[in-house]
Amino acid sequence: AMAFENEFHGTSRMRYFLSNYENGGGGNPLAVDTAATITTPAVPVVFNNDGTVKTPGTAAVLGTYNHYVVPPGANKTENLKTNNYFESRTRIFYTAKASDDLKLVTGFEIDSVFGDRAQSGTYSSVGGTGRNQGGALESDTVNLETKWVYLDFKIPSTPINIKAGIQPIKDQLKGIFIDADIAGILSITKVGPATINAGYFRGYDQSYFSTSAATTRPRGMDNLNLGLLETKLGVTKDMNLAAVYYLYDDSRGILGNDLQIHVLGLAADAKVGPVSLSGFAAYQGGVVKQSSPGHSTYLNAFAANLAAKLAVGPGTFKTAALFTSGNSTDDQTNGHLKGWVGTGQSQNNSFAGFASAGTSTYNESGMMLLNRNAAAGTGTTDVAIVYNTGNGTRPDNMQGLYLLTMGFDAMITPKFYANTNVGAAWTAKSNGLKPFDKATNAKNASNYMGTEINLEAGYKMYDNLTASLQAAYVFLGGYYEGSSSVGTTLASKDPENPYTVRTSLIFNF
Repeated sequence: AMAFENEFHGTSRMRYFLSNYENGGGGNPLAVDTAATITTPAVPVVFNNDGTVKTPGTAAVLGTYNHYVVPPGANKTENLKTNNYFESRTRIFYTAKASDDLKLVTGFEIDSVFGDRAQSGTYSSVGGTGRNQGGALESDTVNLETKWVYLDFKIPSTPINIKAGIQPIKDQLKGIFIDADIAGILSITKVGPATINAGYFRGYDQSYFSTSAATTRPRGMDNLNLGLLETKLGVTKDMNLAAVYYLYDDSRGILGNDLQIHVLGLAADAKVGPVSLSGFAAYQGGVVKQSSPGHSTYLNAFAANLAAKLAVGPGTFKTAALFTSGNSTDDQTNGHLKGWVGTGQSQNNSFAGFASAGTSTYNESGMMLLNRNAAAGTGTTDVAIVYNTGNGTRPDNMQGLYLLTMGFDAMITPKFYANTNVGAAWTAKSNGLKPFDKATNAKNASNYMGTEINLEAGYKMYDNLTASLQAAYVFLGGYYEGSSSVGTTLASKDPENPYTVRTSLIFNF
């Protein structure tokens, strides 16, 4: 007989939202507009102070202007109504452990929003069976997601450990390149104070997305592949260094091109007296192999981070800075890209707006709305103004980012905690993603996106159950000035400042 250990653990969270931008959909809350079309009508158009067209026979208020036609999908984010909704997420992890050197690790997830869909109910073209649903009347829907399934074993008589299957991967650059669940094989080798990680992962195989049998090539030829090589060294008990290399190879003809990126980086953390320091510097070099117009576009991008923590009284003071380089309008056209590129969810070889690069994170900021920060979210409906660390929608329009944050985490009693943070963000470069001021039909000069202040307080009701309250408010900067449209005219309106209030119950077991 063989004895197995069966390990179960997990987490369950239910949250309630009050927010003007968070609406149960996730992604980036602020639409990105293009320039409006300017026409000069035969009869000049006159506008009132509120941007509406002057009624014939009434006194002119502002004079005669060209007529600006609002582009399709324009940003209407002024005077937003407050959303309120409940979200739940449960994750269950099961490990079948034969020994310390051999185990199967699995993870499953169930997500829903109260009142969404159930049984065979549908809306629009979406059916009743699928992920992130089941919160409607009578529930009874199919919504059990596979998160992890991998073997974890040691090769006998060697220092090599292998993880094979669908598993979590996070880079040593604090997640700004990749932080995702992905299928692949990872080897972990420990030699003295050094640890060497080497892995291969396949994000997509294009043969599964081809619609024509005539054009479908054999599986394994047109893939999104990721290679990983990391060396970590414990220099002293208070200092660690890491040197990393990542290969991002997308040969699926995404956007009509193939994309290959090489990432080189150095990371370190150290404790100097009462201060804990950490940071990294990274370089990306690569090429976008274009089928048309027949020449390639080259990539040279950079990223850097520095963070510090200091124990003060009942808590910890923290501060951090993140920089990622960006593409200017000239860079987009001259064949030399400089914007940092994170891995992206790009099924069927097409990017999908700001949410396309949701597999990179930066959890050190403490922000709730300003950047995608999984540590402050842990749900499916969170939004973020900077949704990916390149701050763009495609490899050729990444704007880059300057993000400065500071905060204080306090443990007031053994059961009660409170955290507060403030942070500000700027784009590193201006390009076609910058919004237009609706009154002038011109881009704003400012790269300042906004400043967030937030607060979280929690109380441990039981050892395994915590109740918490989160609140965040963002003061939008000059980057968004006048970019919200009203009616069919281009009155200069500023988007409403984003805010959110979230309550949650978290059960860990």
